Amino acid sequence: MIGLATVLGILLLVLCAIGGLVVEAGQLALLAELNKPITRSIIRFTLWQAALSTLLSVALAIPLARALARRGRFLGRRLIIRLSSISLIIPTMVAVLGIVAVHGRNGWINQLLSALGLARRDYLYGLVGILIAHVFFNLPLATRIFLNGLLALPQHSWNLARLYGMKPRHIFRHLEWPLLRGLIAGTAGMVFLLCFTSFAIVLTLGGGPKSTTLEVAIYQAIRFDFNLSKAVALSLIQIGICTTLALVFFAGGAPFPLRAGDYPGIHRPDSGARLPLLTDCVVIVVASVFLISPLAAVLMKTLSPGGWSILAEVDFWYAVCWTLLIALAAGLLSCLLALAVSNSIVTLRRARLAVWAVGAEIVGLLTLLVPPITLGAGLFLFFRHFTDALSLGPLLVIALNALLALAFGIRILVPVLQVQRNRYDPLCASLGISGFHQWRHILWPTLRQPIAYALAIATTLSAGDMGVIALFGTADLHTLPLLMYRLIGNYRLEQAAVVAVLLCALCFALFWAIEWLGAAKTTRPATTDQ
Repeated sequence: MIGLATVLGILLLVLCAIGGLVVEAGQLALLAELNKPITRSIIRFTLWQAALSTLLSVALAIPLARALARRGRFLGRRLIIRLSSISLIIPTMVAVLGIVAVHGRNGWINQLLSALGLARRDYLYGLVGILIAHVFFNLPLATRIFLNGLLALPQHSWNLARLYGMKPRHIFRHLEWPLLRGLIAGTAGMVFLLCFTSFAIVLTLGGGPKSTTLEVAIYQAIRFDFNLSKAVALSLIQIGICTTLALVFFAGGAPFPLRAGDYPGIHRPDSGARLPLLTDCVVIVVASVFLISPLAAVLMKTLSPGGWSILAEVDFWYAVCWTLLIALAAGLLSCLLALAVSNSIVTLRRARLAVWAVGAEIVGLLTLLVPPITLGAGLFLFFRHFTDALSLGPLLVIALNALLALAFGIRILVPVLQVQRNRYDPLCASLGISGFHQWRHILWPTLRQPIAYALAIATTLSAGDMGVIALFGTADLHTLPLLMYRLIGNYRLEQAAVVAVLLCALCFALFWAIEWLGAAKTTRPATTDQ
């Protein structure tokens, strides 16, 4: 009942937000907006950049995941596996600053070209920059999903492959590809929706009207033009497209885990071949350089002593306090919501109500379907009819950040909860154990680690959020990502780099502290690699 009430509450909140915008917008000219050439151009570019980003991320993740799975033991492997969390831990603005430092006009690559006597290339701002940033974030996400799937192949499959003398290409065709093929649709769907609704990356690296997406156009219509009719029309267009894509990608699809697993000690017959060894080394090195170089560039910028003067400014410490408060509150709320929604999804599946289970999952993914700026502006306009909406700014930021992380929490918790409910529900029914006692004594020991992981993801996502705070940010309410954006806009890059490093340190500290709290010994080990 709690899970279903949570699902209905989320749905009601989204409807209130859309209703608040529709009422304020007056006459809604959806068809007129669709007929505008500029709107059609924005839709085409949004779809095109999301499709290219998804294709690159998924296509590059497959060889990287195979290389990591095949090279079970090597120096630095654990670090690279840790880097697979980069897309969920590193704040967007930190990565953008690092990417600019590497690929910008005066970045590392152009400095290398100048040293070689070649002309500098101005390629970052526009579609290329957006693709680089999206691959930076989504390549590790797709890699960890594929890697978890490959590590799930049992040892007896590899023993048979060795017995029949399978070559690497045969192993890929008959063992790896059938497993990866089942994960591609769901992974590509999540990556596509993340790229389709991307905000901070496009806002910073878009480079102009030709590289504007629906999310940025909605933000500009609300924040700068206050054209609510246009904002609602664009929001409805985005919701319609995202909902259709979510149904195509996720309806009836098998859930996949987001939690990274460790090497289970499997011995593969193709690990000793020379050609796979060479290609694996090249793939791992290139991917590591691509992922580490932006972070290294940000660290290099902090060597300037002038950047550390930001620590003496009051605005910085206000931003730290707000970041911590919003991150912890939103993370806890998101984890509770994800647990309730995940339990309702599993309950509906066990009751063979597949259609209702898909509906609950779609509601849990609404934050990937409905633009957060639309949700924020709609809720603000809705609540101002009943109270002082400005005073609700911090609460709205916390609630919206919790909803933004909800989709990841559901993807983390549903697979392991499904396994544990299938295993222990019959036993609990025969012993008369239900409700709180079942959760405390049966499910909690096995769910403690994935719950901690979901909480860590939600907390760090909220700490690094730029989309919601960009709408509600004021002189009194600002976080470290918003402070970074303002510093970059004022060309105070050294200070922005210091803020970026401290924000990264804060996110990593929160992530690993929460994971450590959930890694305590339990009485019953989890039966799956969450």
